[in-house]
Amino acid sequence: MINNYLYTIGKYISPTQRGDVLEEIKANLYGFLEENFGKKEYTDSEIEMAIRSMGHPKKVAEAYMEGPRCLIGPAYIDTYWLVLKIALIGIAIGLTIANMITLPDSKDGIQFFIKVIASIWQSSLSAIGTVTLIFVLIQHYSPGEQETITGDWSLKVIENAPEAHQKIKFLDIILESIFICFFLVAINQATPALVIALRENEVIPVLNMELFKPFLIWINFAIVSNLILNLYLLIKKQWQSITRIISIAIDIIGVGIFAKLIMTPGFWNFSAIDSVLKDESIVLSTVLDLSLNITLAVVIIIVAFDIFGHLRVLLKTRSK
Repeated sequence: MINNYLYTIGKYISPTQRGDVLEEIKANLYGFLEENFGKKEYTDSEIEMAIRSMGHPKKVAEAYMEGPRCLIGPAYIDTYWLVLKIALIGIAIGLTIANMITLPDSKDGIQFFIKVIASIWQSSLSAIGTVTLIFVLIQHYSPGEQETITGDWSLKVIENAPEAHQKIKFLDIILESIFICFFLVAINQATPALVIALRENEVIPVLNMELFKPFLIWINFAIVSNLILNLYLLIKKQWQSITRIISIAIDIIGVGIFAKLIMTPGFWNFSAIDSVLKDESIVLSTVLDLSLNITLAVVIIIVAFDIFGHLRVLLKTRSK
C-alpha cells in the first residue's frame, strides 16, 4: 500500500524532484509507524492510519511543488513538455529532409534556408497549439483533476504502482515518436518527389502517385494512431491490457498496408530504370524489387516479435 501511495504522489511531482521527495515521504511514513506502533510487521490498518496522517496524495505533492502550474496541471506538465519536444524535433527533421528532396537542384542556399525555416515555423506553431489544446482537454476532463479534496478522502484515489511487465521504456517511445513525426511530415511533403537519379539530368519517378494516393489516408491513419497511443502511454506511464491490444491492432494494420504497397502490381516504377540502363550489366530494377521484399520480410519479423511480446504478457496476466 505504501508503494502505491508513493507512486500516486509521484505522478504530481516533476521528475527532477520526484526521487528526493518520495524518499522523504517514505521516511516520514515509517517514522510515524515506528513511533506509534514500534518496529514490527505493520498491519494494513496501521499503514492506512500512517497514510491518512500524511494526507491526500495530491495535497502532499502540492506541498513539495516549487511553484503553481495553472493551464496544464502538475500531473501532465512534464509529459506535455516531453511530447512538445518530440513533435517539434520530428517536424524540424521531417521538413528539412522533405525540402532537401523537393529542391535537390536549388542553387540559392539563402532561399532554401528561408523556405525551410518558414515551413518549420508555421508547422511548429500548429503543433504547439494542437498539443497544448489536447493536454488542456485531458486535464479538464480528467477525473483526478476535477476531484474535490476534502478532509475525509477515500483511499480509492491511490493508484496501483505498475508491475515490471507494465512499465514502459521511455527512451524507446520517445525515439519512436520522433521518428513517427518525421515520417508523417516526410510522407506527406516529399513523397511526390520520390525519384531515382541515374545520370546527370536523368531521373526516374519510382512511385506511381495514382496508385499511392488512395493509400495515403490509411497510412496517415496508422501513423497518427501509433502517435496517439505513444502519447497516451507517456501520460499513463504504464502498459495496460487495452493498450497492448490496440498496439497489436496498429501493428497488424501497418504491416498489412506496407505489404499491400510492396505487392501491388505497377505501384513501383522500377521497370523504366532498365530501359535507361540497357547498356549496363546490372539489372537495377531486379535488385530494387528484391530489396523491397527483403525489407517487408524484416518488418514482418520485427512486428511479429513485438506482437508475441504483447500476447505473452496478456496471457500471463489473464492466467493470474
